[in-house]
Amino acid sequence: PNNSNSLDVTNYRTDAWKTENTLTYDNSFGNHTVGALFSTTADHYNVRGLKVNGKNFADESPYLQYLAYAGTTSATDYLTGPDANVSLVARLAYSYDDRYFVTASWRRDYAGRLPKENNFGDFPAATLAWKISNEKFFKKSDFIGMLKLRASWGRVGNLGSIDYNYKSLLLGTSYWQEQAQYGVINNATWNNFVYNSTAMNRNLTWETSEQWDLGLDVELFKNRLALSFDYFDKRTFNLIQKQTMNWPSSIGLDPLLINQGEIRNRGIEIQANWNDRVNKDFSYFVSGNFSYLKNCVSDIGVKNADGSPGVWTDSDSKFRNIPYTRQTAEGEPLNSYYLIKTDGIFQSDAEAAAYVDKNGKRIQPNAVAGDLKFIDYNNDGKIDDKDRQYCGSATPKITYSFSFGATYKKFSFSAMFQGVGGAQAFYAAKSVILSDADGNFNRVKDILNAWSPTNTSSNIPRLSMNDPNSNFSTASDWYLESASYLRLKNLTLSYDLTDVLQKWSHLRERNSRMSVFFSGENLFTITDYSGMDPECGGWDAMKYPVSRVFSFGVKLT
Repeated sequence: PNNSNSLDVTNYRTDAWKTENTLTYDNSFGNHTVGALFSTTADHYNVRGLKVNGKNFADESPYLQYLAYAGTTSATDYLTGPDANVSLVARLAYSYDDRYFVTASWRRDYAGRLPKENNFGDFPAATLAWKISNEKFFKKSDFIGMLKLRASWGRVGNLGSIDYNYKSLLLGTSYWQEQAQYGVINNATWNNFVYNSTAMNRNLTWETSEQWDLGLDVELFKNRLALSFDYFDKRTFNLIQKQTMNWPSSIGLDPLLINQGEIRNRGIEIQANWNDRVNKDFSYFVSGNFSYLKNCVSDIGVKNADGSPGVWTDSDSKFRNIPYTRQTAEGEPLNSYYLIKTDGIFQSDAEAAAYVDKNGKRIQPNAVAGDLKFIDYNNDGKIDDKDRQYCGSATPKITYSFSFGATYKKFSFSAMFQGVGGAQAFYAAKSVILSDADGNFNRVKDILNAWSPTNTSSNIPRLSMNDPNSNFSTASDWYLESASYLRLKNLTLSYDLTDVLQKWSHLRERNSRMSVFFSGENLFTITDYSGMDPECGGWDAMKYPVSRVFSFGVKLT
């Protein structure tokens, strides 16, 4: 047994600063309105730390728990950063007669995380708008009060995939202490040297998104109804990813970060708002928005040996004995589910034995009644990763929300619903909460509905201590469920008590207001998802669900 004791003492210092400077100009003359802005931003971030480990204390008394009393000590020095960024922004806006609008902007960013050769990026943008309703030929009416066309284009840069400590040097003290981080493969001891924990790429540059947008704004019925329609087309290229190297961890370096691949997002967005005051005591509103998104990888950036497009495999999309579940192929959504499809459950041993290939050999030799039937997609007579098929994506195709509320005299209420459609989630936790092959987890009551000779209509495989058919360790579509839902996100009731404040003259003169309110969040969810929360990001390994929250308070202004 390891009976040694130890004490770790860490001391670190963080140096950070940020400065912003903005200069603006606005002026109007005649029918012309101009505006200009110039802004600079700079920030710096640096962490320097020292960690000392002491072992083999002869006495564990609290008053002797100091490094000076340790039998042996070792130190690790580390540096995160320095990360320094500088941004320059210029914007010019012009409008004529409240009919024609033009805005142009330019942004240059310098990033310390990137190699010196590519550490800056230029990101322009432009917007055009035409308010047709202000033209002389447009006849305004109670039906149409405002009509406006919009078009915009722009680029933005992203470095979110690069950690602060990229390019940072770490101080090593010995091979024994830090082991394989230095790529040392023998028993030699190297003292006092620096190393990078990530292989460097001098060609790494900005991940860039370019987006077009066409829009239409309309106000109808004496401006009580406002509608907005948008079509967008967004292309993200030079994606920052880790290069697939397949080298052993003992090499001591993380793979290169590279720019590879292109993603395209296209869709529409619709917003509608209705506000109406019926009389001096009663008013109400109804609003909603709807969006449709088509996401796909337009360029995978890698090729197979035969020249065909390669794939990206999400090696983190695995759970216990279930191997990876997501990969990305050209023409499909990012991080799609590629799984082995199932065709129900074998209802008898004879049915399982009759599932054979063209040569009469059993495709699932260990299957019996109650086991899942896996589809041999490539017809090679066995079930393996080559039988995976595209089964869907966690990215919702449809996102929507709607709100409504009313005010009657001093009483007000509002409600907001939110939901998604076309999303799917891999409920990985089913491998432990519905299986008898892993004894380290609690089960859910649905396990009582597992397949048995007297319960043949169940879609849950039979209970087994060793799972010989790999029902629960196969990355199959049995785990995949619809994650579409509709949720009452917020409900608020309030009562205005401003009249109470009017009794005090000093509060009345300040136009003070007071109200009491009660609100609830995440009150209920309508969904077919069998897990605790469909809003799990497409991957559910017993993720903690959103909380239902009730609040009561007083608002004073």
